[in-house]
Amino acid sequence: MELKVWVEGIQRIVCGVTETTTCQDVVFALAHATGKVGRFTLIERWRNNERLLAPQEYPLKILMKWGEYSNDIQFILRRSDSGSGQKSSQSTNRSPIGNGEPPPPYRSPPPPTQSRKSPTRTRPRSSHMSPVSLPEEEPRSPEAVTYNSQYRELVSLVNYQREKLTTQQADLIKYDAEIGFWENKGREQERQVELLQQQISSADNQLRISTEQKLFEQVQALTYLEEESEIVKQNEKTLKSEIVLVRSKLANCETELLQCKNKIRKIMEEIHNEQRIINSRQQENRQALERSMLAEVENLQTQIQQAKHATEINHLTAENLKREVGVLEDAIMEKKRQVERLVQEMKEANLQSLSGSVDELRHPLDGLCKAGSARRIIGSPRQLENAAPTNKNPHGVWV
Repeated sequence: MELKVWVEGIQRIVCGVTETTTCQDVVFALAHATGKVGRFTLIERWRNNERLLAPQEYPLKILMKWGEYSNDIQFILRRSDSGSGQKSSQSTNRSPIGNGEPPPPYRSPPPPTQSRKSPTRTRPRSSHMSPVSLPEEEPRSPEAVTYNSQYRELVSLVNYQREKLTTQQADLIKYDAEIGFWENKGREQERQVELLQQQISSADNQLRISTEQKLFEQVQALTYLEEESEIVKQNEKTLKSEIVLVRSKLANCETELLQCKNKIRKIMEEIHNEQRIINSRQQENRQALERSMLAEVENLQTQIQQAKHATEINHLTAENLKREVGVLEDAIMEKKRQVERLVQEMKEANLQSLSGSVDELRHPLDGLCKAGSARRIIGSPRQLENAAPTNKNPHGVWV
């Protein structure tokens, strides 16, 4: 987050400020950026009120406590001079802090003098200060003219003095209000100083109690250290004896370690020999496998060539079969045409035989009709659809 700080009338922006950033960190960052040397303090300003911030206070937490008034807060970097006068001014300007937190918002300052209405303008004028109206001019003597001019000058002088008195009265009322405000502020600052003195006295008491406790704790710590030193001395003796034993054990371990290293070296040599044998066997197996694979590949190539030759033969036979099928199809078409001609001829022969049978039947029917016989034709005309036998075709003729 960014924090805006005014430095000698110029607004600076401090980046990377968090809730754990203290006023001391902000002061160090600004001093390092501007190249200034000396003692500086961070001031919190709200309207016309200012407050010196402690080095361990947190600017972001202060802005959060102001709430809706946070936009009106200004942080100012100011050089702090050494001396008792500065300390006294800081103690009077700084407000009491309770439980490590800044106080609530300050008292609002008095309204500006420009916006305050003068009470003399609304107050009714007294009878002796009412404006004097001059009488109408009439022809008078020279003495009357001089008297009237002196009277006008006197009236203007009275009016000027009256206006001056009214302005002075307004200024007096304004100054009285400001004096009352500053007196109240002075009393508040006195109360703050008293509270600070109480806090300082309580801090002194706490410091004295804490120092006494620290001294008591240090004495206890010294006695504890003495006891521990004796224990350490005893432990040192035992440790020396243990070190001698450990050295003897270490020598034994070194000898055992050398023996183990020799054994490991022999085992490693045996392992290397076995690996060589295994590698040679693996290489022989690999070569045998390669030879078998090459033989299989050659067999596959021969089989592939035979398959190609068979496919070529099959292709030739397929072409021959296609040609034979074409010839057979031509023969079948010729046979079909012959069958069609035979059918046509059979139809013509049937028509000729039918015409002969009709002529043969016509003569007996004519004789019967001439004789006037009332003999009926046996059978139904629907039976004509059946085949009728003739001399040429005893099985009948189909029409």
